[in-house]
Amino acid sequence: MKIPNKEMVSVFLKSLLFFLIASPLVAEWTFDFEAAQKTAEEEKKAIYLVFVSTDSSGACQQLERRILSSEKFQSQAEEKFVLVKVDLPLKKRLQKESHQRMLDLAKRFGVGGVFPTSFYLDARGRPFYQENGVLSGGPEKYAVHLLGILQKRETRDEGLKAASKMSGLKKARALVDLLKPLPDEVVLNFYSQQMDELAKLDPEDTLKFRKEKVIGKAYADFEDAVKKVFHKDSYDQVVTLVDEFIGKHAPEGDLKQKVLFRKLAALNHGGNLEPAIKVADEIISIDEESSHGRFSAQIKEKIMKRLGR
Repeated sequence: MKIPNKEMVSVFLKSLLFFLIASPLVAEWTFDFEAAQKTAEEEKKAIYLVFVSTDSSGACQQLERRILSSEKFQSQAEEKFVLVKVDLPLKKRLQKESHQRMLDLAKRFGVGGVFPTSFYLDARGRPFYQENGVLSGGPEKYAVHLLGILQKRETRDEGLKAASKMSGLKKARALVDLLKPLPDEVVLNFYSQQMDELAKLDPEDTLKFRKEKVIGKAYADFEDAVKKVFHKDSYDQVVTLVDEFIGKHAPEGDLKQKVLFRKLAALNHGGNLEPAIKVADEIISIDEESSHGRFSAQIKEKIMKRLGR
């Protein structure tokens, strides 16, 4: 066997080194949020966090194929972002630990069944913008879009700075304007400092912002709990969940109708028709013209026919 001489080896190594230097390094996606946050702090970058479900969503498959897997997109986006992708399967299950970590992260950001959902976070992991769906255009246009979103971080930071110089309800209103566009879970999980400030600035919650966010998160948890028991035909448990939610949070208007509608459905499916009529009447009395008011009237009419009235 012919052994390469030192000169040939030297040329080969130099060529390999040149190739490695000349070739752009493409960013790797991670689903380890904590590690991504650490990297973002060290490199002073923002975080692009996208939740997808490629085994069940055509839009997610399109986003993955057209954008997320593109080297052009990754190389441009990673200049300013650490890239985090959480691919939550709905048809198959991953290793239990990995799957649970993904579910926990999705819950922390308030991600339900809408995919894809993207969050833009600062280096501390605080979201400053959120969007759903897939934008038109190719990978380069998508990367430019991401970079443009960074302006919203500047706007938020300038708003927080301006609010810090205010006092009383004026400051409270400024903070509400900044936080209102964000999902309930995001505000409660990532902006606790601002929520604590609002509690001091507006102790009676005259702006109704704190109650709105707390109830919003509680309602999301309520819906999750109802779905788990409703499909098991545990209608009595649904009724209990509804009564507990109303007793604890005293919802009003549309939200109260939505919660009571769960009770109406459970009573109707369970054959408890007389109590179902009373709940239908309560929903209708709140707003007979709303969608839940109209649906309740239709259900009541069908129940009355079943009872021969």
